[in-house]
Amino acid sequence: YIDIRRRSGKIRAITEITKENVNYCKEIMKIVDDLRHLDEMKGGIAVSETEYMATTILQEAKPLTQVIYSNIKEIVEQGQYIFDILWSKAIPAKQRIKEIEEGTKREYIETIQDASETQNLANQLLKSASEEILIIFSTANSFYRLAREGSLQLLKEAAAERSVKIRILVSSKDVMKEVEGKLKELKQQQKQKEQHLIDVLYFSKTLHTKITTLIVDKAFSLSIEVKDDTKETFSEATGLATYTNSESTILSYISIFETLWIQSELYIH
Repeated sequence: YIDIRRRSGKIRAITEITKENVNYCKEIMKIVDDLRHLDEMKGGIAVSETEYMATTILQEAKPLTQVIYSNIKEIVEQGQYIFDILWSKAIPAKQRIKEIEEGTKREYIETIQDASETQNLANQLLKSASEEILIIFSTANSFYRLAREGSLQLLKEAAAERSVKIRILVSSKDVMKEVEGKLKELKQQQKQKEQHLIDVLYFSKTLHTKITTLIVDKAFSLSIEVKDDTKETFSEATGLATYTNSESTILSYISIFETLWIQSELYIH
């Protein structure tokens, strides 16, 4: 490595940084240009301008026993492409070391393109909620689609079984009778059970974007783009989604929710 640096070569390295190897990683940082962390990194690859090497077996303090090597241009280019993908997903070593040594939380923002993956994630968040769920449905149809596909039942279970407080805001524009009926049914069931864990309000303010926003336990948020509000199924209507645990982003969403909630309460009175 030192020899490469003397020849003005650049070295980028990726590994999984853990509590057990963090001191070794600090030493590596002294002899490479850049080190990054990737969770559950397996095996190893090394690629230069002209050569590619890979192994599926890496054991501590033991020499490599099986190695794949090639200097074929197409394979080298493929290796470079794979490395660049891993590099883009990895985080700086300094950030990972700070997480380990100071116990800080890692913040992330993920973009999800597959509607089924978005729906599964939304359901997982509803199932994992332990304290509070906030939801903004920018269109009445958004609520209708999720209600049809089981999410309303998950909300009922969260309230009844885990005492999760739930507040829902639904756009009052063109509220469908079926949607209104489901909400009234939900409130009636709570009244019968003497529960007041699910509150629903309509807001009349026009939102400039058609985004359904889900906030769980003030720790996670999922924003789902409504691509085509005329479609009946979630998969057909849904566009991109953004999932994050960024504190500043979540606080911004909560602020928007609370503002709309207060305005909706005033509208009722």
